[in-house]
Amino acid sequence: MVPTKRIDVFLQDEYVRSYSVSLGFVHAPIFDQDYVDRAREQMRADGWSAAEVGEARFVVRDED
Repeated sequence: MVPTKRIDVFLQDEYVRSYSVSLGFVHAPIFDQDYVDRAREQMRADGWSAAEVGEARFVVRDED
């Protein structure tokens, strides 16, 4: 089973969106920061500015 978490993204204390992040490695330690890094990459791919990505705050939770 691939580890999956939901990452909620907030800008200036306002919820903007969620990402479902799956990490493809299962035989290595996985930390919440790994999921946040992947969400940041996805934000950049979605067109968010570098400033917005830098200011974003994240909540990592288990996928329902």
